[in-house]
Formats: sequence, structure tokens, C-alpha cells
Amino acid sequence: MYSLNLNTTGQEELYERACGRMAQLLPGWSDAIPSDPAVALLELASYLSHMQNREINTLRARHYLAYLRLLGQMPGKLAPARMLAVPGGSVRPWPGMRFEMDGVPFEAAGVPYTGPCRVKDVSLAQGGCRRVLRADAPLIVTPETPAALEITLSVPLPPGVPVQLWLELQPEPGRIEPKGWTTPPVRLLAQIGTGGPQRGIPCRDGTCGLLQSGYVMFTPPVSFDTLCLEVEGEIEGEPRISAAALYPVVLEQRCTRSQCLDLKAPFCLPPGREKNWTLRFFSPQNGGWREEKHLFIREGLVKGLSGPPPEALRVVAWEPDFPALHPLRELPMEAVRLEENGILPASLRLMVEEGGLWYDCPVCRPEIGRTLPRGCRWDETRQALRFGDGRDFCVPREGRLLVAGCVCTLGTAGNGAGGLLARDGMILRPLAPALGGRDSEDGKTAFFRVAKELERPARAVSPTDYEALALRTPGLALDRVRAVPAARLGKAGPGVVVLVKPRSVASLPPLTRWQSEQLSVWLDRFRMIGVPVEVRGPRYCPVEVKLRIQPSGPVSEPALRSAAFRHTDGVTGPLDFGAELSYTTLFSALSAVPGVGTVRALELRALSSCGHRTQEGGIRLEADTLPYLDRFQVMER
Repeated sequence: MYSLNLNTTGQEELYERACGRMAQLLPGWSDAIPSDPAVALLELASYLSHMQNREINTLRARHYLAYLRLLGQMPGKLAPARMLAVPGGSVRPWPGMRFEMDGVPFEAAGVPYTGPCRVKDVSLAQGGCRRVLRADAPLIVTPETPAALEITLSVPLPPGVPVQLWLELQPEPGRIEPKGWTTPPVRLLAQIGTGGPQRGIPCRDGTCGLLQSGYVMFTPPVSFDTLCLEVEGEIEGEPRISAAALYPVVLEQRCTRSQCLDLKAPFCLPPGREKNWTLRFFSPQNGGWREEKHLFIREGLVKGLSGPPPEALRVVAWEPDFPALHPLRELPMEAVRLEENGILPASLRLMVEEGGLWYDCPVCRPEIGRTLPRGCRWDETRQALRFGDGRDFCVPREGRLLVAGCVCTLGTAGNGAGGLLARDGMILRPLAPALGGRDSEDGKTAFFRVAKELERPARAVSPTDYEALALRTPGLALDRVRAVPAARLGKAGPGVVVLVKPRSVASLPPLTRWQSEQLSVWLDRFRMIGVPVEVRGPRYCPVEVKLRIQPSGPVSEPALRSAAFRHTDGVTGPLDFGAELSYTTLFSALSAVPGVGTVRALELRALSSCGHRTQEGGIRLEADTLPYLDRFQVMER
């Protein structure tokens, strides 16, 4: 859709196509007579279409941005991919430490813990057996209860230290990600101990009842090296735990080109910034910053201070190949190109020089009707900093511009990266491939995306609205949804009944109480006032098929069963709620199987009271029933 150029088809080509279509609809018609009214109408239609296409193709980025503002939307911003990793060995990375994976840079964004404690063993006790977590075999939590996840640590953790245990769960197909207000289906109870009786403590479950990856957090009152997470409640689906880690390192797919650090005494520089980086030092003075050219770094500390130390000290560090300094010429709408790809706008920090002092220069969108003394806009399409002309930002004074903060990323190109990360003898093992990277959107792409999102129903009016909304219920994995008027099911008065078949490994999955509650709460916010909504699970009707055939060649019984399955099954087959099983259609499908000469006899029968026999020998099911092929028999040939 986005690459379509409507202006390539001119008026003449449009007219010729219209005439060709007219000749197909009316054989013998021709445009040889110019006075024919049809010819005049086709000429007018082709001219109007040509003019419309030309107008559509004159839309520019500013038009799409204006339409987005009217819709209350903005284009998506560039975002880096993220992953979690477990360190190997006793050395821990520091924030900002850079690793490379197949040439893709990742940096440690969060290192919450620096101790030697690690997860040693993870096992699941359920159904009278115990399974140990391995890299190639996740722990599958079945619907059986009780279940307990036991985690052994390498060394005991001291009391009073907040614990962050990350549980990695493989995503289930078809499951919608739960929201923050989704009620968890199960409750996790934490038991801790050290070689003796365990003690129960409250914990906060960030996995929403084993529905997604997340942190289990608690603060132990005593030292412990064994943690047992008991699962209480009805388990939803089959959660698959693929990894568990204590205080994992958060990595972002990014590359810090320059960084601004405001230090307090004793002015200790974080590791990794004193080598191969260009450094400049600033101390506060009169609302600005004065450059201190005589300062230097020794053993990680800022040295060379004379007199009493200042309240704060600013250190600006940038990589040698990054152009951080730029001249300003005092021009209206002056632009400074950074010549970097994939800059994160939120990371840009600027300082400008005025009269020997340096001042912070915000990169923002000013308030309407207000003129700011300093500031600029980030022009993402041109990778440039654009200053003002006096209407929003004052024209910058002649001087210098210092890019004090700049981070680049590859966006979606960082997604899916996986493998070991190594640097300086330190190894990180990712728990899962990197995800979450996003490219920046232009106005046109964002406009079509928003237009498509607006097509989704925001209010349940028709039955199809209920069906579309039910399939978006947070936390649920649904296979089939059908909304029918309540009157079709024999209920008096207005109302809608939503029939739902959940996605499950069970052959005939019922709708659980938790699933029904989540659907009811979700749909209640969209329903019309005065229209009650009821959520029901399916009833299943077993079907029996018996046939006698006269073969004309070799016949495969699985082929016969497959042909019957397509016309008698709605559990894993194509039939919907309340489907009518046609005797004639089934007879024709079986007759068309290779090797079948004649179907001598066919019997189609419902094995429960949910189906009623039709005059032709088929089955008409009730509106809330799904059929499934339970018995299939090929009698003597």
C-alpha cells in the first residue's frame, strides 16, 4: 500500500481500461461514436480519477503529520532492542560496558547486584515426579496441581536485601499479553530456608500467574539458599519455564557516542570512561558552566582541583571518532548535522558557549506562544539540530555547540540477536534473544498504521464487534469466538451470548471459570447500555460416520477419514458453532477420494442430543455446539 504511486496511470490509460471493461459487460459496444452518452461518462470518470490521483500524490510529510495530530497520534519513535543476560565468573559488568555480538553493539543498561550469588539448580516438583531445568528442555507446568518450583542458589543471600528473580517463560502461541490489571490465574507462594524448615514470605509476582516472563520479587527476613515457589490455583494453559536468573544484567542494543556525567565529591568517574575517550570538565558558575582545562583523571578520580571543591563537577566524555564540537554562526534557522545514523532523540544533551560560559541547550518542543532563550529541534529526517528564528527559540549567539549526550541504535536490526557476549575475559550468557527494537516511522507510514488501528471496534454494536473484541482479551489464548443474539439460544429479551473455545492441548477444552471472568470483565467495558452479555464455553457433539464403498482402485482409509473430517469436525476442523452437517456434501467429498468408485451406503449420526437429524440425512446442531468426528468406520467393500 505504501509504495503505490497512483499518478502513473494517466487519463488516456484509465479511459482505455474503462472502455475495455465496458466491452466485456456489453458485447458489441464500442466507443466509435463520440456522441454516445456512455463515451462522455467514461471520459468524465477517467478525467476525475486522473485529477484525484494527482492530488493524492501531492501529499507531503507535513500533510500526514497534520492528519495524525487531528487523530491525536504521533509517529513511532526509534527504540533499541533489549535482552537479559547472566554473567559468567565472579566479575560483573558495569553500567555502560559495551559488548559486541556479531558486530552488533550492546551496552549494559542495568546492573542491579554485584555479589557472587547465582542460581545453581532449578527443578519442578509436580504429579509425584521431579524434573530439572536444562538449556534444551524447559520445565512444562501441566494443569495438574499441586506444583512447586524449587531454586537452589550457589551461596546464601543475606537478610534484608531485595531479591529479583527473573523467570523466563516461552511465549504461548495465540496468547494475548496480559495487562497490569489482569487477574493472575494462579498465586505464587514463596518459601525460603537453609538446610532446614522453610519459612513462608510474601512475594510480588511479575509473571501474572506464569503467563509471561517477569520478576518475582521479595525481601527475605533471614538468610537463605533455597527458594520454593508453590503454585496455588488453576493453572492456565501449559507454562514453559525456560530459564531462571538472579539479578540478570539488562542489555540494550545501543552505542553511546557521548555522555554527560554530573559528579558529586569525591568526583569518581565510572569505569570505562577514562580510556580512549575525550574528556572535558566543567564547574558551575552563574547559572552556567565554566570549563576547567587543568583537570585530569588519575585512578578513576578527578584531580587538579585548586581551592575548595565545587558542589558538582560535570564531565563530558565522547569517543574519539565522534564530532562533538560544532561552530555556531548566529544565523536564523541554523542547522547542525551530526552525521550519525539511528540517534535516539531522548539521549541528546547539548551545551552552547556564550561569553566564555557554557549553558544547557534543551532539545524539545517549546510551549505555544513562548519564546525560549536557548534550545533547538531535532530534525530526524535530516539527522540535524535545527535552531530557531526568534518565533520559538531565539537565534543562537555566535560560539560553539558541544553535543554532551548522544546514543545510537540499529532499531529493529538488533532484534533476534543471541549468543555469548565476551569482553576483557568477561562472558555474558543471554537468557533469550534480543527483542523490542523499533525503527522510527515517517508520517505516511504512521498515518496508514493509525488508520488501520482505527478500523478495530472501540464499542461492541454488532456480533462481529463482540467477536473481534473478545479475541483481544488480555492474558487469554482463544481459538474460536462466535457471538449470537440471546434469542437464538432461547433466552427472552435483548442480549448477546459470546461462545468461546479456548486454545488448549486438551482434545475438548472447556472454558474455565478464570477465562470466563476475564472475558466478562473485558467485554463489559465495550458493551452497549441495556445489552447484557453472557460468556459461554462450547458444547461438543460427537459425530459418527459409517460408509460402504465400491473401490475402483487402491483406497487409503486415512484419506477417507480426512475427507470426512473436513465436513464433520469443528474442534480442530473448519466447522463453526451451530454448523449444519450436510449429508449431500459429505457424500460428494467421500465419492471424490482417489480410488473410490461408488459410495454404496453412508450413515451420518449425532451421538448426543445437541444435534437434530434433517430430512436429507444430515445433522443440524444447536447454536452453541461444535461437532467433532468421534467414530469413523469403513464397512466391507
